[in-house]
Amino acid sequence: MFILAPTETFKAKVTVNVATQSGGWREESFVGIFRRTYEADRKRLLELSNVDLLREVLTGWEMVDEERKPVEFTPQNFEAFLQLSGAVRDAMAVYWKHNVGAKEKN
Repeated sequence: MFILAPTETFKAKVTVNVATQSGGWREESFVGIFRRTYEADRKRLLELSNVDLLREVLTGWEMVDEERKPVEFTPQNFEAFLQLSGAVRDAMAVYWKHNVGAKEKN
């Protein structure tokens, strides 16, 4: 059933390929909590960089560290996350896919 009045946020799994020291790749994931945006916002949001887009729409996460302890969504942790190009790219792609069903932004 289609719901005309959706919630203000939504959760979506973000999978990131992380380079390992041995030269291979490891798949890691977290659940992003994204602010829902609307059609009227789309043109403006498409003009933003991936980092600036996530500053507007990523409002939290369910994430753990290497010891499986929760990683809080704090300004400091968020800024550290925004330095990881691959994670930013993958989170942005998941946001677009789940929020508006749009193709990935280049």
